[in-house]
Amino acid sequence: MDFLHRNKNKCDQCNEKFSSYDELIHHARHVHHHAIVKCSDCGKEFIHEKDRLHHQREGDKL
Repeated sequence: MDFLHRNKNKCDQCNEKFSSYDELIHHARHVHHHAIVKCSDCGKEFIHEKDRLHHQREGDKL
């Protein structure tokens, strides 16, 4: 059951839902003019700094 990730691609400002995280990033950047943060290692984009930090910590475990 995937109930924990049900709102993974949902805008936290207007509650619009997207089929992919990339679409959510595009929406946040262009509709809400949200600053996007990038992973310095792989270039993946995140809406929140906390998500980028989590991504980098997970990468450090490998």
